[in-house]
Formats: sequence, structure tokens, C-alpha cells
Amino acid sequence: MSRGSNFRPMRTCVGCRERQPQDELIRLRYVKGRVVISRSGDDTPGRSVYLCPCESCWRDALKRGRLVFKSAKRDKMVVNLEPREQEGLLLKLRSYTREQGVLN
Repeated sequence: MSRGSNFRPMRTCVGCRERQPQDELIRLRYVKGRVVISRSGDDTPGRSVYLCPCESCWRDALKRGRLVFKSAKRDKMVVNLEPREQEGLLLKLRSYTREQGVLN
């Protein structure tokens, strides 16, 4: 089955739960015990979550104090974040959106 030249993968923001084109979202990965922001164009396989580039989505995603990372195989991993880890991630997301010129 051909996807055509206009195919854009869709992902769901874990903050607002809306589906968006993957390239318009921020990808968070769980790597070696840490949550990291994947740089634009990074297609490394692995467990990921996606967020809209707006702080309200980030706060909604973090208000439960955990992120649920899923892989293509449908297994999942729950990562609990302490309040200081949540604030650190918010700071990194703000910095990332400024660097990338993404509206926040």
C-alpha cells in the first residue's frame, strides 16, 4: 500500500490528547534513565511521547507527575517525575522552543 508523497505521520500530544502531524510536535524520549528532548529530525527508534509546542500542554502532561512512554510494540513504561524533575523539564522545553523558533 502506497502512502503517497503527501503522507505525514500523526502522533497524539500527551497534554491535550489531540492528533497532530509528528513534525509539528516535540518528541520526548526516555534514554538511560532520563527524559530527553529529541532534536528535530531525530528518528531514533525507542519509547517516546509527543507534546504540542505550547506550555499549557506541557503542564497538562506533567500535572500527574508521570509520563507513559510507549514503543511500537505496544509495551509501555511509566516514568514518575519528582517536582524538581518536572520543573527542570519545563525549563528545557522553554529553551528548546526558543532555540527552534517554535511559538510557545
